[in-house]
Amino acid sequence: MKKRTAAALLAAVMLASSVQAALAAQPDYLTRGEVADMLVAAADDYNPGVKKTDILRGYSDGSLHEERSVTRAQALVMLRRAFGGKLPAPVGDNARSGYSSANFTDLPAWAAGDLQDVLSTGIVAGTSATTFSPNSYVTERQMELFIQRTYALEGTNRKDDFYAAVNKKALDSSVIKTGYTGTGSFNDLAITVNQQVAQIIKEAAASPKTEGEKKISALYNNILSTDARNKAGITPIRPYLDAVDNAKTLDELMAARNLVYQKLGASLLLGFGLTVDAKDSNVYDLAFSAFYPSLGQSGYENATDSQKTAYLTYVATLLKLVGTSEADARTQARQIWDMEASIAAKSLTNQELQDVDKTYNLYTMAKIQKQFPNVDLSAVFAQTGYTQTDKIVVSDEGALKAGAAYFDGAHLELLRTCCRLELAMSYGALLNQEFTYAANTFQQAYMGSTGSIPQEELAAQYVQSLMSDYLGKAYVDRHFSAKAKADVEKMVKEMLAVYKERIQNLTWMQDATKAKAVQKLEAMKLNIGYPDTWRDDLKDTEFLTVAQGGSFFNNVVAIAKTQRALSIQYQKDGVDKTEWPMTPDTVNACYDGTNNSITFPAAILQPPFYEVNATYEQNLGRVGYVIAHEVTHAFDNNGAKYDEKGNAADWWTSADYSAFQNLCNRAVKLYDGKEAAPGITCNGALTLSENIADLGAMACITEMEGKRAQPDYKALYTASAEIWCSSYPREMKQYLAQADVHAPDKLRGSLVLQNFQPFYDAFGITASDGMWLAPEDRVVIW
Repeated sequence: MKKRTAAALLAAVMLASSVQAALAAQPDYLTRGEVADMLVAAADDYNPGVKKTDILRGYSDGSLHEERSVTRAQALVMLRRAFGGKLPAPVGDNARSGYSSANFTDLPAWAAGDLQDVLSTGIVAGTSATTFSPNSYVTERQMELFIQRTYALEGTNRKDDFYAAVNKKALDSSVIKTGYTGTGSFNDLAITVNQQVAQIIKEAAASPKTEGEKKISALYNNILSTDARNKAGITPIRPYLDAVDNAKTLDELMAARNLVYQKLGASLLLGFGLTVDAKDSNVYDLAFSAFYPSLGQSGYENATDSQKTAYLTYVATLLKLVGTSEADARTQARQIWDMEASIAAKSLTNQELQDVDKTYNLYTMAKIQKQFPNVDLSAVFAQTGYTQTDKIVVSDEGALKAGAAYFDGAHLELLRTCCRLELAMSYGALLNQEFTYAANTFQQAYMGSTGSIPQEELAAQYVQSLMSDYLGKAYVDRHFSAKAKADVEKMVKEMLAVYKERIQNLTWMQDATKAKAVQKLEAMKLNIGYPDTWRDDLKDTEFLTVAQGGSFFNNVVAIAKTQRALSIQYQKDGVDKTEWPMTPDTVNACYDGTNNSITFPAAILQPPFYEVNATYEQNLGRVGYVIAHEVTHAFDNNGAKYDEKGNAADWWTSADYSAFQNLCNRAVKLYDGKEAAPGITCNGALTLSENIADLGAMACITEMEGKRAQPDYKALYTASAEIWCSSYPREMKQYLAQADVHAPDKLRGSLVLQNFQPFYDAFGITASDGMWLAPEDRVVIW
């Protein structure tokens, strides 16, 4: 035997180390026996008495070989056997949400029939469009996901998938209305409210009596005058398109931009506006921003191929509609994508845009001008009518810097394309129908909707959004009861009292910080139903009918000019803290950090959220959940940075804030990676603020129920899961998962419950059930 040299020995040691490292890095694949054990425990409630031998049939020689790693094909065949030999066919939400069935070319003959059945359920994808990879091994996490998806497909056991079981009938029978991207409590009530408002609009349009009704009539009928709009085509924006096309220098392009602002009130490329001063919420600051990616921060890097294609097609179509040749439009669409993607990569996330520490960036005019050396910002500002100050807020510094790099002569043609596209996106809906068709086609391809909203319905929605001063009061007079307002006000006050107790009993917060938190809670303003005074901002705005020479386009421009004049006055007068952030006919609710107020419009205070004749638990689990959610926003990771006056201020001790941050990190971990649908997961960091609000809401209503003589937690938790019942196409779920700061509705109606012991006690949930969450992983903050 030859002796090894020192170098050889060292090489051998290094090789051994690398092999150990490689082995350590390998996924922890499950064995056939381990999968069988998991499935016996998981499937007993669905296939009573199922045995390991029912699942693990073995090889031709009779041996089971439980020690061997399990493949994808084997695992899914075993799953099918465990749940009784056949999985339910997906219908309703499961059919929309699952992976699309595919004809894979590599299904093994021995399992082809079983696998086709499993694949048709949508609970598993291939590794490519035509490849299933049946011999790849399976990890514990992958097997857990297969089982969880099967629970949702079955939807029959509250202890395994509470949301799916509580809402099974609604989810299975769910139908998304033509032209819409989803259905559920919020969506469906919004459609109902829109229909109620549409009836008010139609009556006013048919026989206008007041000045407000005459304006509603003019606007509504102008929108429906599609022949006149189609005949006019892009004529209303032709002068501005020509000014852009004729610009031979950046100065000339900015002159065209300033013309658009002067005549239409729109800020192309960049501009100034107002924002409430985060540190002195009684005054407005100037704000400055440049163009922002149309798909937001997350819409580019995470876009699917179909989403990217849909957007490129939409942009190219709009450019063609404003006069660009087809070949140039396709090229320019790709250039727009590349530019917007580069800016998006430097932008704040949707969660970060709510963080005052990241968005309260003060600039002087000189500092902004330095970033845009080739643009005369004094000329841009002169048109606004604002009083100049040297305190200008830039909310997204990364986006601004990235966008500023394009403002030079080398990018002139790209900037002209941006202006044409902005004009098309901003005003296309007011012009000929081809723009609406393009928007519908994009929505269908990008978000999975089908068909389009009928013209009359769409016209009413436009009027509703533009004429809220008149229609909000009319809606309240016709559809909101004094009893509903009084009942909800009573519930809010009871909730605030419980919330105060919970703050005072926190174990992770010291007394000094508790006192500040209670002070903020007690100072919170409550907006319930409708405002005390009604605004009439459009009283002096002229609305001409088509017969009088007016148009939908001219009406909207008149409104924009009125709003611009009001904005100038706002800067002079300061912030009106009695002004509501939402209209009474809005199906939503909110917390306003700079006003320390919660708002619950009349439209949401009705079935299914609130019912006069519902039980206490039903109303508490539905509208009570929403109310407590908004209250908690005052103390989420963003709201906690504002004091009782609505000013960004640090009212925490360092030790308490550190403890709070630790809890926030646990909440991120709790939600991160949880599935909304097969393969579509929650981003725990993106959704943190809303998840804190949900957890706080559930803690509050759980305690309120616990104070009753005979608490009915089953009814409470069932009601809370029902209110989040919703269904969207898979495309829409993918979009929401990357852009929405709210967790998927499935998690809002299910995962949040897993953090509270009364939930386990009420339904007898144990460690062997799918809804079990280990006590050390549960998170309760407020």
